[in-house]
Amino acid sequence: MKKYADIHCHPHSRAFHWMRHTKYEKRASKYNPWNVVLSNFKKQEKGKRAFSYSQCDPVKLWNGETKLVFASLYPFEKGFYRGGEIDQNKLIRILDVLATSGLGFLNPIAWFQALFAFATGGTTVLKIARAFLQSLLMRMPIRRIKYFISRKYDYYDELIKERDFLMNKSSELTKNEIFIPGIKRLFKSKRKMRKKYPESLDATGTYVVCSDYAEVKTTLDKNEIAMVLTIEGMHALGTDTNLDKVEDRIMEIKQWSKPVFFVTFAHHFNNFLGGHAHSFPDALRILSDQSEGLNGDITPEGERAVKRLLGLNDLLQKDPSLGRRILIDLKHTSALTRKWYYEQVVDKAQSNGDTIPVILSHVGYSGWKTLQETIDYASKENDNDLKDGFYPWNINACGEDVEWAAKTGGLIGVCFDQRILGDKKDKVNSIDLIWKNLKAMVDTILDSNHLDAGTKSTCWNYFTLGTDFEGYIDPTQDYGNVLLFDDFENDLVEKLEGLRVLDGNRYHLTSKKEVEDVARSICFENANRFLEQHF
Repeated sequence: MKKYADIHCHPHSRAFHWMRHTKYEKRASKYNPWNVVLSNFKKQEKGKRAFSYSQCDPVKLWNGETKLVFASLYPFEKGFYRGGEIDQNKLIRILDVLATSGLGFLNPIAWFQALFAFATGGTTVLKIARAFLQSLLMRMPIRRIKYFISRKYDYYDELIKERDFLMNKSSELTKNEIFIPGIKRLFKSKRKMRKKYPESLDATGTYVVCSDYAEVKTTLDKNEIAMVLTIEGMHALGTDTNLDKVEDRIMEIKQWSKPVFFVTFAHHFNNFLGGHAHSFPDALRILSDQSEGLNGDITPEGERAVKRLLGLNDLLQKDPSLGRRILIDLKHTSALTRKWYYEQVVDKAQSNGDTIPVILSHVGYSGWKTLQETIDYASKENDNDLKDGFYPWNINACGEDVEWAAKTGGLIGVCFDQRILGDKKDKVNSIDLIWKNLKAMVDTILDSNHLDAGTKSTCWNYFTLGTDFEGYIDPTQDYGNVLLFDDFENDLVEKLEGLRVLDGNRYHLTSKKEVEDVARSICFENANRFLEQHF
């Protein structure tokens, strides 16, 4: 049976957010990821934005043979729920949305966005309105939104609680349960739903949160789900309120019995450590302001945090007293900060004989060759422009990023978010969209003047799946959840075979077996091998 890997997803998050702050928290038998939240199957089957259905919960992982999972812990950022005071510029943006939305003042989506923008003031009424609207938009219980905007919400505390939720039922053979939210439970039969949608709602299996590669291998050999912990965003360490504690908290995380393999250094909002890349389309910019720290550079606190994560002293030499290495994922990190990281950390460490693998966990290709081109364009990013058919924002990987990943034996996860891949309205066939981005990055390696022949001969080894499932993405329609990975691999084989026939020598695809091996590598083996080397 073929296995699949995903180096960036959130398999537990939907269940965690629905059951947090409920009576289930005191019942370990219920408060765990195997208690899967009922999906909206109409939206799931159409591959729509995943607000109301699960893409990678443990049942889908088990039934879809996704057995190697990098499970990302992510405390929701406060910036989603905090807007600025209404001013003249905000009013102009609201009116602009209404005027340019196609149906003008009759467009309900535009009015919804406008209401959302108004609900960013500081009064209690407006905070309640904002919580209600966020709940509707994200299909998340309002109690969670209210908690996120309360003074009680602490990133680091929530990180620990999320980790502990995922640890519940780790290593235990479990038959899943079904959590039906709200009033739906009054007229939905769990038994009938399980029978009608067995792939999504019926499984008995085991996932294991692993402590090292030996445990990963043992788990995979048992045909169980091997999970590796990652963290999305250094804000999770409480950088907004406890910046002075970041280095101590890094050391605390290094003591976890189930260690963190990598940390995605930035996310959507300012973490006071380094710049975050522009990530919100125009429709969301009136709802959440990510301008503070946007596209910025590393900070002194960020420099120290990077060294502490990687276990490096001030001379960029390995220091055993700094504990095990936590690798750094550069997705969401601004191009300016990535440039600093490559030049001032990766390159200098490599000169000391220490190769730090570059990770870009869930990206598409930007179309730009260099980081400087990416940096120069950052202030001009908009919803309308593409570069040679690619999404040119600095949230994506440019040619220079790809070269650094290949040069260091790193790993790039291809994202399944259609906007990131360069399509916003389902106009491009799913496999064509993913293939265009993947092939462009492979071409970057093969055409590079900075990589040797040996690296080029293994050009396919630096890529895997990094879907961003359960990250509320708008997925490629044909592969909207992990149950469809087998379809993806079959379609990928067809694309690779076409490339073999066209120019097999250039792409190191000289036989049909090599074609199938490359597809397997992208879908599983590359991620597995990377863990074997670094975990």
